[in-house]
Amino acid sequence: MAGKNAPDADGQVTVDLDGVLVIAHSDKEDAAATWKETYGHHALTAFVDHGPGGTGEPVAALLRPGNAGSNTAADHITTAQLALAQLPKKYRRGRQTLIRTDSAGGTHDFVFWLAKRGRWLSYSVGMTVSEAIHEHVLKIPASALDAGRRVRRQNPRRGLGCRAGPSS
Repeated sequence: MAGKNAPDADGQVTVDLDGVLVIAHSDKEDAAATWKETYGHHALTAFVDHGPGGTGEPVAALLRPGNAGSNTAADHITTAQLALAQLPKKYRRGRQTLIRTDSAGGTHDFVFWLAKRGRWLSYSVGMTVSEAIHEHVLKIPASALDAGRRVRRQNPRRGLGCRAGPSS
């Protein structure tokens, strides 16, 4: 029905996770002070991307207190699970499904959850590239790169600057 505008028209589905502050102008259940010195909720949302126009379809939202942390792995995992449950079964696991998040999703536990054997999801997690990280990236040997100058796939637990296992 949606044809070329369907979220999976190119054979891949992209799920974007992002937090959003929802201002409460009166006392609401679970509302709290936010990091932006307002009052309300810090919802974590998931949208299925509909292409380069940037439009999306909401598939999940986790309503959290305004003081909820941005880097809460458990909340990112829960929101991703809720979003995946809304997709057709063929997209709930597999490389054709891309989970995308900004640096707030850049926790060891969330990345390990995404990369778990058998889940096979594609994922993109943003991060701030500090000078130290930039210097480490420049040290990657050419033999570790593929023809597209991307780092060859490896065990995520042994990646650059990554601990041996998930944090407790």
